[in-house]
Amino acid sequence: MNELLELPHSSERSLTGQTQTLSCRILSPVLQSDSSPDQKRKKMKIAEPNDRMTVETALTRDGRFHDNVFIQTFTLVESESDPPRCVEMNVLVDCLDKQTFKMILEERNATQAPTAPPQAGSNLQKEDETNSIQLPMSNTSTETSAAGEPPKKQKYPVTVTDSAEILKILRHQFADLVKQMKKRYKKKKYSGVLSHLSGEFGKSTEGFSEVYTVKKLMELSDSVCMIDVKGVKQGTGFLLFDHYILTNAHLFKKDGIFYVNEYGHISAKVTATFNKENPSESNLKEIDVKPEIIDFQWGFDAYNRHVDFAVLELQDVDTSTGLLCRSSPDPKTGGVCLIGHPGGGVKRTDPTTIIERERRGEAFQRETGKNDRMDMLINTSIEENKVNYDMLMKPDSTEVTYDTCLFHGASGSPVFDESCQVIAMHTGGFPYKDEGVKSVIEYAIPLFTILENFLIEMMNRNNVEILTKFTREALTGLHSRDFIYNFIRHLVTEWKPSFSAALTAVWETVEENENHLRMKENLRTWIISKKEVLEKIQIAGNEALKEFMLENILVKLSQTDDDDEPMDE
Repeated sequence: MNELLELPHSSERSLTGQTQTLSCRILSPVLQSDSSPDQKRKKMKIAEPNDRMTVETALTRDGRFHDNVFIQTFTLVESESDPPRCVEMNVLVDCLDKQTFKMILEERNATQAPTAPPQAGSNLQKEDETNSIQLPMSNTSTETSAAGEPPKKQKYPVTVTDSAEILKILRHQFADLVKQMKKRYKKKKYSGVLSHLSGEFGKSTEGFSEVYTVKKLMELSDSVCMIDVKGVKQGTGFLLFDHYILTNAHLFKKDGIFYVNEYGHISAKVTATFNKENPSESNLKEIDVKPEIIDFQWGFDAYNRHVDFAVLELQDVDTSTGLLCRSSPDPKTGGVCLIGHPGGGVKRTDPTTIIERERRGEAFQRETGKNDRMDMLINTSIEENKVNYDMLMKPDSTEVTYDTCLFHGASGSPVFDESCQVIAMHTGGFPYKDEGVKSVIEYAIPLFTILENFLIEMMNRNNVEILTKFTREALTGLHSRDFIYNFIRHLVTEWKPSFSAALTAVWETVEENENHLRMKENLRTWIISKKEVLEKIQIAGNEALKEFMLENILVKLSQTDDDDEPMDE
């Protein structure tokens, strides 16, 4: 059983053999051979060094330790360090001033030949040995045994010169690093730091390693294009439905000026290129974008959610399939994959992992503290994007965050989940320059946030043509079909007479779809369960809504008079 022994101050003794020039003090009694188990611990304090001698020399010159101590294998461990820090016997005592250690002794194996204890005052090591350590070097023989066993590695010691000074520097730096990490990550112990660092901040490509998923993503990548706003910016976009493409609104902003006027006219030439994939490809097909923008929203919506999108119309109809039917609510965790044109280059993919909202602060912290220069660059980037930083740090933030290598030029890229559903549109990050462009963390706006604001705008404009095309495409997808159902409920709940054309256009498109009977039944059940909806039908001025309900058999006349029985087909 291990013991921790401590000697009173009256028994302190010099290790140097000199009265005034102390290099080390032992605060434990002399270890006697007849009372020592396999392992015993001593507590000692290194103090006021002024002699360039090693730890082993100092301990030997002390004269109080039994000879068996030096026959055994022993190690010094710093008492208060976290993690425990061992000290080699050939380290100079002048770097261990006033530190307290535990001595751990272990019996040598029977196969180990005991060495005679060095005499006090003897020159234990030559000058070049006091500043070096020996490291094992592996050497594998090419010969095999008679039994055909693989060759065994043989280890030969290699001397590293001046290693004592190197050890001294590294150990002091490591102690400072551990202290800094504890403070930064608010951990009390080193084990907590290790647990934190083992967190999955890195990229997880596991969900995108299946051949089926890769092939599907390559097929869907045909709908991704490079957007070139001539003289302003380059970015990425993707075909959403029909011949309308979705991208970021900030692609039209340069030096604080938007190149889209209040009437939705683009004052710069815009093109979309879908086949920029091969670096040597010269036959690129640029499709012109119409100068009249369909929708342009930048800022915060009625629910204080960040919006930054533009819907553009192509001059020619592209043969690619729109991604609207693959839209889906964003997951809170898991893998995602971006497809875009970073730097205006060829189309690229980048599988990565969602950084959960609760871990965004840690994601920012892990990038800082490396050196003062990088801290300054990162803090400057955060200050320049303070609004976005505060947005991501809000507890009710809806943005999707991750770590990607697609930076400038990738804005507007679709973000796919592990089921190849489009969950968001890549929008921005916190870039800084350090041997190239880097970014602390990146974020995307959920696609459903964009679609909701887009449909409301089309509804307010009574743009029946766009609503019809959008609904027809959305009804072919599972999640986008539910989106249309919820949009109809929104029209009824927030009903205004001006919504009549939009509601009629959407519903007529629904009735063309093979699943319209199921949606009608769901709407009928919902309407009957909502007393406020039935009451709204009776309000003067809402005759168009009442007429719509009766005409499409969503309610019967008796239900408008508070009869809650559903009508049979």
